[in-house]
Amino acid sequence: MQPAPAENAQKLQSVISDDLFPQVQHISDVKQVIEEMTGLSQNLREPQIKALLLLKRMGENKYLHPDGNPYKGIYDYITGKGKTHVANPDYYLDTIEALIPKPPKPVILAEKGMKK
Repeated sequence: MQPAPAENAQKLQSVISDDLFPQVQHISDVKQVIEEMTGLSQNLREPQIKALLLLKRMGENKYLHPDGNPYKGIYDYITGKGKTHVANPDYYLDTIEALIPKPPKPVILAEKGMKK
């Protein structure tokens, strides 16, 4: 006994819609993703990391700074909250846009050699 064509079509549609177009169920899911990305919002480039290492090394020099590292506050700010304060808003907007399911692009089949 074969299933009815309508039943097969319904099963196929349910498989396609479940796998290809996952839905964001709640705004809390988006919020959780954004909160997770906050600490990673601004990547430091190689020259910036080199400057931070130099700043840290200079602060550890007891000859220049016998009373302690005067650059510690700057170093901590740049590696901590400073990254999120200067983050490009597009970083977050792109993330939200990526969470929104997109409709499939149509597939156009044309015969070879046909001219318009």
